[in-house]
Formats: sequence, C-alpha cells, structure tokens
Amino acid sequence: MGKYTRNFDELNSADRLLVGGKCASLGEMVQAGLPVPDGFAVTVDAYEDYRDASDLRQQLLRIVLGADAQNNASLQQAHDEAVELILGRELPPAIEQEIRETYLQLSRETARRRGIGDADRIPVAVRSSATDEDGDAASFAGQQETYLWVVGEDDVIAKVRECWASLYTPQAIAYRSGMSAAEASDASKISVAVQLMAHADVAGVTFTVSPRTGDRSVIAINASWGLGQAVVSGEVTPDEYWLNKIGPTLTSTRIASKAHEYVPAPGGVGVELRDVEESRREVACLSEPEVMQLADIALRVEKHYGCPQDIEWALEHDADGTPKVMLLQSRPETNWKKRKEEKGKNTTKATSNLLGFVAAATKGSIK
Repeated sequence: MGKYTRNFDELNSADRLLVGGKCASLGEMVQAGLPVPDGFAVTVDAYEDYRDASDLRQQLLRIVLGADAQNNASLQQAHDEAVELILGRELPPAIEQEIRETYLQLSRETARRRGIGDADRIPVAVRSSATDEDGDAASFAGQQETYLWVVGEDDVIAKVRECWASLYTPQAIAYRSGMSAAEASDASKISVAVQLMAHADVAGVTFTVSPRTGDRSVIAINASWGLGQAVVSGEVTPDEYWLNKIGPTLTSTRIASKAHEYVPAPGGVGVELRDVEESRREVACLSEPEVMQLADIALRVEKHYGCPQDIEWALEHDADGTPKVMLLQSRPETNWKKRKEEKGKNTTKATSNLLGFVAAATKGSIK
C-alpha cells in the first residue's frame, strides 16, 4: 500500500490517527480473526494532502471560523460553501490514482474468489471514519456520511469526496466554530473506509451490556430484515433478543411487525426502501441458532477489547442456507455510561424500550 490507502489487515487500534476510529476498529477485528468484510482505508493523509494541494485548507477554515454558531442561516450558508469547495476542487492525481487502483485490486480479487465476472464493479460501502469517533470516551457515530452499494471506481472516488464534505454539516460547523484555528483543523481530520458490501438478509446491533440498566451479565440484540438502515432511521421496529452471558442462554424474545426493509436498488447501485411481504412481517428474522451465533461472536469481541461493546453486524446466507455473520463495526458501549453521568446530574431521561437506546447509540452508522 502507498501513502493514501491501507488494507484493513494492515491496521489495528493503534492506527486511529492514521485511519480514524472506524477503520482502526475494523483492522483490529481482522487482526483478532473476527469475521469482517474485506476492505481498505483511505488515510487521513489523503484528505490532509488534498486540502494542502491548494488554498482549500485556508478557505475551509475561514468558512468554519466565520460562521455564527447561533444563526441557522449562517451555518447553512457555511455548509453549502464548504461542500461546494470540496466537491468542486480538483483531486490531486496521486491521491485519485491510488484510491482507484486499490479499489480495483479489491474488486478483482473478490470477483476471482467468488468466481464471477464484471471484476471492476464489485459493490462496496463507503463510510466516514473520523479520528475522534468510536473511542471509549465518546461515541461520534453518525456524525459523517455512509454510502451503500457503491459500484465502480468513479463512484468510489465521488463518495470518498462526499464523505470528506460531510465534515461540514451545520452541526459540525457550529461545534468547530468556537475553536482555535489549530483545534478546528485537528477536529476535521478524517479517513474513509471502503468495504465490501455484506449481502445482508438481516442486520442489526448487539450490545454486550444492557442499554437499559447497565447489567453486564446480559447481551441485547436488535435485528430486522435487510440492511440495518431501517432500524437506525426508525422506519421499522426491530425484533429484540435478550440473552444471559452464561451459556449464553436466550431468555427473552420480542418479535415486531417489520413492514419495511432496505435492499440493493434494482439497477445495482445504491439502495431502496421497500415493503416487506406480509408473510415475513411478523416472522422472527433470526432463528435461535443464528441468535446464538451472534451472541458467541459478540462475546469474542468483548473479550478481545476487554469492555462492553456496541457491535454492528450483517447476516448473510450462503447458497446452501448456512448463516454467516459479518461484523461491520465495534466500539465501546458509551450510551449506558452517558446515562449514568446524566443521572448524577439529575438530567436522566427515561426511555421505554431498547429501540430508543439503539437509535441514540448508533444513529447513522448501521447502514
């Protein structure tokens, strides 16, 4: 690999400053022998050198520090100007070429392994990986963008740039506008994950601690049909599975009516929301053996990291129906920790079910 891309199997948790929290976590799980879809990181250096190839860094800093954090119109204008700059400024050839070549290598190796044609157009997810996200002090999931079912080198380049541009949402600009120039620059460092799409029949989130009570003896699983985006967006109420870690043993199940799911778009690029057939809506999307497989893997992840985890996953099925769990992300579970801190300040807000915690803890990240 060169300066601007690094394969996941070259990374670990010590590489956060090089590839951001998400990519460092993916690399760490690969190193631990956990099931993770292949992929690579577009390094922080790529965006840093892109900004320094012209006056882009100075222009973006001017926009951020010049915005009025108390004025929505000012923040929106700053957002629009920043996005226009990032998407419109020429990408240095060395950066663009390396990203293209690494994607094509991943695509061709995958096509060869799967025995399929169209080797230059394997679908990937393109996901932001900021350097200050997914740590044990705070969880910044969902602050930047994720794009699913991205196909072909041109689309990968476009979505990488859009991930960079997502650093400049009105909310992010408001957050950085009160910083010094040096602090604002450090807070806008970002990598991008380019990862093979999991052909998910089911997707969801696993907590290795109760997000309701902080009980570390339990595992909580949320799952729904298709890609996990429907769970995060609140467009579907997921099934819930609760387990005791001893065994592990399934102790409680709640099957929801799941009316919608996200699936690959018919044209093969992007995703679409569709209605779930009546025959599947109120059927459990996970069998008990699949729940146990998810629990076993979750315990392996927790043991590796040594603390409760918030794990995103997708469940594929091979041609013979064999289920295969693919891990898309894992980070220290911070929602319960935050709730305890809020309770100490008498600001705890009651939440009636697990879905509320899942949405709060994973908004924008499971896709």
